[in-house]
Amino acid sequence: MERKTVLTFLFLAMGICLFWTAASALTPMEQLGKDLFFDANLSTPAGVACAACHAPNTAFVGPVSDLNAHGAVYPGAVHTRFGNRKPPSAAYASFSPDFHYDPVEETYVGGMFWDGRALNTVEQAKGPFLNPLEMNNPNMRSVILKVLRSSYADLFREVYGTWSTAGVVAPPDAVPERPGVGSAAFIADAYQFIAEAIAAYEASPEVNRFSSKYDAYLAGNATLTAQELWGLQLYEGKAGCDACHPSEPGPDNEPPLFTDFTYDNLGVPKNPENPFYSIPRGFNPAGDDWVDPGLGGFLGDEDELGKMKVPTLRNVGMRPYNGFVQAYSHNGYFKSLEEIVHFYNTRDVESWPAPEVAENVNHDELGDLGLSAAEEAAVVAFLNTLTDGWTNGAGQPGVNPAVASIPVARLLANTPNPFRAATTIRFVLDRKGAVNLGVFDVSGRRVASLLADVRIAGEHQVTWNGRDMAGREVAPGVYFYRLETASGVQGRRMLRLP
Repeated sequence: MERKTVLTFLFLAMGICLFWTAASALTPMEQLGKDLFFDANLSTPAGVACAACHAPNTAFVGPVSDLNAHGAVYPGAVHTRFGNRKPPSAAYASFSPDFHYDPVEETYVGGMFWDGRALNTVEQAKGPFLNPLEMNNPNMRSVILKVLRSSYADLFREVYGTWSTAGVVAPPDAVPERPGVGSAAFIADAYQFIAEAIAAYEASPEVNRFSSKYDAYLAGNATLTAQELWGLQLYEGKAGCDACHPSEPGPDNEPPLFTDFTYDNLGVPKNPENPFYSIPRGFNPAGDDWVDPGLGGFLGDEDELGKMKVPTLRNVGMRPYNGFVQAYSHNGYFKSLEEIVHFYNTRDVESWPAPEVAENVNHDELGDLGLSAAEEAAVVAFLNTLTDGWTNGAGQPGVNPAVASIPVARLLANTPNPFRAATTIRFVLDRKGAVNLGVFDVSGRRVASLLADVRIAGEHQVTWNGRDMAGREVAPGVYFYRLETASGVQGRRMLRLP
């Protein structure tokens, strides 16, 4: 990578970027998550924050045009080490359900990362800190000590003390700075809380703005042009884009998320400019022969090889300045909306390179759509209406008022965990909404229904006595509790001891 590009990346990694205008005031926990998200001192060596690959001025995707224009993957704290995939957008990720298999649709749904290997945004937030290709910290303790030495350490102590009840042996301000000191209970609990705070920020209105022209159109506050309307009709009709990227509002008029959170192999070609191929063999033993297995690699399932998570199409037309290149697909092979729409339309009838993974390619919903050049342009015009930050001629924002009806929920850690007789499960709603809380065994069978009701804003708790729906004690082992709200599905794991 050229020195100029490295320096550009490092400047952005240090937080020298345009901040996304806040849609509303952040809660203390969201503000803590934001401080963590933009802290470039949390890497080893210092210099790379979460925002380095998920910048607000580029809708929380990769902000460096030069990188996007080529390999589309980003260097970590050690700038000669690169990731293997294009950074996905952190915006709207919080609406994804926890990773699970849907037996009705016979497909995997939800989770984080392109391959679904993280259960949810909380688990995803834990990964980059310890990944040697990203923030490169040696262990959780080193991350926590950096947080305790940060300018927002008092906020961490304040919010952590309010929200965490997971049996910390020592309070945050009592943990010495000396190596080798600090309880394992505190380290695990504090690292969990760091991830929860980042996830809370990622779920905030500052990250998920719902302020595109299409949002304003759905709210009756904007008019689409003739070409944009034609593109919408094609999107929902001939092109069939809404099969995986639904464009209709939800049952309670929730704004569409433009993804069904499933996994698909689109037959995307290999990106020969990916610098991951040439990083040290200790990180990529296969070298140039490396092939991205996607979901199938995570699951060890040949039937899922090559499948990647269906991304949201919100902000796919985002261009913060003239000449900015935004890469598309998991490996950044495509460099414009026009190019990837043409690929969807003509993959099977024009001379495109072979897919990176030939197994499980979707031949049912794309590849030969029969769109004319004018129809492709209309679809692109519609996709460009999905960019947040739209204003009308009078400078009024295009926020959809229906967003205010979406309750944001946070499922917290149960205590105690592990447990024998009973454990308390807590969750927080930022506004009134319907909730469903259940317990499931490792096979996915519902063991207990703990709550199915409407709850007001605030923190709530429910105690599970370790019995199933028939009143019988369940066997010792691993169980999952799952909270379902209008904002999505969240889950956690707990262990019942003998």
